[in-house]
Amino acid sequence: MSTISKQTAELLLKSSESLAQLIPVVAFEFWQRKDFRILVDFFRLSRTEQDRMFNELEVSIIGLFDLYLAYINSIAPPEYKKVVEILQKELIGSFLAFMSKNGVEKKYIEIWEKLIKIRLKKYWQHYKISLKEAAAWKEFKDDNVLRVNWARIETITIDCITHIRRGKVKKGDPLWKLLRKWFIDFNAKLLPLEKLVI
Repeated sequence: MSTISKQTAELLLKSSESLAQLIPVVAFEFWQRKDFRILVDFFRLSRTEQDRMFNELEVSIIGLFDLYLAYINSIAPPEYKKVVEILQKELIGSFLAFMSKNGVEKKYIEIWEKLIKIRLKKYWQHYKISLKEAAAWKEFKDDNVLRVNWARIETITIDCITHIRRGKVKKGDPLWKLLRKWFIDFNAKLLPLEKLVI
């Protein structure tokens, strides 16, 4: 952080806090959607299971942010790399701090921290596999940006539906299409961030 002024560091922390506060809002909007609730048979689920699904949506958005910010960092000019690194690093801490401020007990914050760490590790493993597979596809031959976007969205979609369905994902599950569209739409809203650093 030595190359960044204290004022810039404070602005970046505020930015990470704003992004972190967006996570539960975006997840809640989707969690409340009628089509989502129909596909998961929401009102037959226990409250614990309903809440677990909401948590899965939140952690999936965190994963999408993490993969996206890593990509931005990979294409950013040297003078912006530190900025993106700080945003990426502070996002999780800001999310946990936001939860704490909203009354989530410390023991649950610790569970969340472990969950996020485990999931990010898995997302990265699956993302690398998706990138490698897509490298051989003719659709992505001359379009690395499209390949990276596809790999990011596919990774988060697969992991999200797998956890929501507790590993019991059937071929042609309409939830897959709904989640993918949601992640595509959310990913598109992130794209203007690229313009700030390239």
